[in-house]
Amino acid sequence: MNKVAFITTSLAGISTILGFFVLWIKNQENIVAKALGFSSGVLLFVSIFDLIPSSFSYFKKSFISGFNILFCILFLLLGILLSTIMNESVQKRVGDSSSLYQIGILSMLAIILHNIPEGIITYLTTTMEYKAGIFLALSIACHNIPEGICIAIPIYYSTNSKWKSFKMVLLSALSEPLGALIAALFFQERLSDMMIAIFLALVAGIMISLALLDILPEAKNYSLKHTFMYFCIGFGVLLLSHLLF
Repeated sequence: MNKVAFITTSLAGISTILGFFVLWIKNQENIVAKALGFSSGVLLFVSIFDLIPSSFSYFKKSFISGFNILFCILFLLLGILLSTIMNESVQKRVGDSSSLYQIGILSMLAIILHNIPEGIITYLTTTMEYKAGIFLALSIACHNIPEGICIAIPIYYSTNSKWKSFKMVLLSALSEPLGALIAALFFQERLSDMMIAIFLALVAGIMISLALLDILPEAKNYSLKHTFMYFCIGFGVLLLSHLLF
């Protein structure tokens, strides 16, 4: 195992925990609408500007022109279907718990699925080219912080337990070093382009479905104005992190 690559990837993942500390903000007025609006902006930006273009790029390496678009769309739609299945499964498990709690659980699952391949790619990149890996890890750390907020707020405000909220954020954070460990054990040389492309498209579909069909409808029940405002802020924060890194 490349220790530097593993530590770099782990630090990028652990940055997710910083999002948990938003719970200590004193002004909590309309915090749920703000956080959910922010979360949906983050998830949509990551899906549209990170996951889908990356998936398209990896499919392009495996197919002749035209088929890469078709397969990217196909697995994107499959991801949306998987999100629906996940939603139903979570509803059965949590029973009569609030829809806010379900959103927290679904957000955690979607972000874990996102972080595992992200950890694999960061580890392999750092192993092959140290400088490129560091910049990639910095970029990932910047958008992992708002991802932590996506989980922390709905879990806390549905359970009134900071400990439960922290545990869910921690699970998400640990999925990045888990990806690095998987890379070290199984993909030290090279991960299949097709496997990466499929996984990225699936996760993009899950995140888009979660943002549009679950988070935004729930958020507007609290405050439509703050939902829209913080959706734009979440989208803008991710855009800024991409411009900077």
